[in-house]
Amino acid sequence: MSDFNAKFKKILNDIEENIQNKDDLEYIKVQIFNLYNLFFDEINRIDELTTKKIETITNTQSQMEKRVEKLQNQLSSIEKELYLDEEEYDFSIVCPYCNNEFIIEHDEKAKEVRCPECNNIIELDWEENCEDHEGCNHNCSECEFDDEEDDM
Repeated sequence: MSDFNAKFKKILNDIEENIQNKDDLEYIKVQIFNLYNLFFDEINRIDELTTKKIETITNTQSQMEKRVEKLQNQLSSIEKELYLDEEEYDFSIVCPYCNNEFIIEHDEKAKEVRCPECNNIIELDWEENCEDHEGCNHNCSECEFDDEEDDM
């Protein structure tokens, strides 16, 4: 910008040196300043429009990135559900001592787990089947329903 100002001043000095009539010189200077102002007003308007467009694009991009992240999380969740290895799932445990319910990862090698609430050791039997239902591991809704009926 300083280079532009220096060139502008040089042009004005050149005009002053070559125009002898003072009225003509003043008229030319006023008109050049008017052009100068028009030019800079237009540059400022273009700059403001460009800044607004960049802000709009930045905001839109930010929203899109959030949407993409949300979609990636949803896809990841769906992928986990679809490709879940049978050995990799969470298992709900109800402590027989304090009735605290907590989640553990399924690990058939684990023979016991410590309750996070009362710190008692709970023995795990991954192979135990329900007596009432073939193939049941005491986790079926029918057994829970039967237990509720027995409590009544």
